[in-house]
Amino acid sequence: MSQATLDQRQRSPFAPETLVRTETGAKLHIAECPHIIGSEIREATAAERLAMELCTWSRAELDGVGRTYCDSLGDAMRLFGTHSGTERLIGDALRFVSHDQIWLPNSQSYVALGLEGRGVAWFGKTYVVPHTGEFLELPGFRESGGGGAPLDEQVGEICPVHHMTMSLTGVCDLCD
Repeated sequence: MSQATLDQRQRSPFAPETLVRTETGAKLHIAECPHIIGSEIREATAAERLAMELCTWSRAELDGVGRTYCDSLGDAMRLFGTHSGTERLIGDALRFVSHDQIWLPNSQSYVALGLEGRGVAWFGKTYVVPHTGEFLELPGFRESGGGGAPLDEQVGEICPVHHMTMSLTGVCDLCD
């Protein structure tokens, strides 16, 4: 097969199950893999399919644990479980974003809009990133330093004999 430049997923000359590679690459890919977007690719030979490893992104896609693609922003919002009342805000923030794909990653932690295989905008439950470097807060946004919100943990008193935390009922496990 002659070499082809993969500019867009829709323009790929390869079938979805066809494995491809770049001339200098050490791994195999499916044609939609973002690792090879814009690269000169060719179909892998039978010997290369046996000898070379599949990239992790392509393996996840083939195993059915990769991205979940959506036909519209509305479909993506419903699948993602966008909070009620934020749909219009998200739509307004993303209305001028050029994209040809919409997907949720396997983690289902955000929705991405992609153009030619690359993510160009994202949104989560409480934020929208319509362009790199631009961050819009949605209702419910809580700034944090990472690691999630602190827990409101309740603990019992300290046992005066054993100097250990007792249960909330005031019973020390070692005193009995």
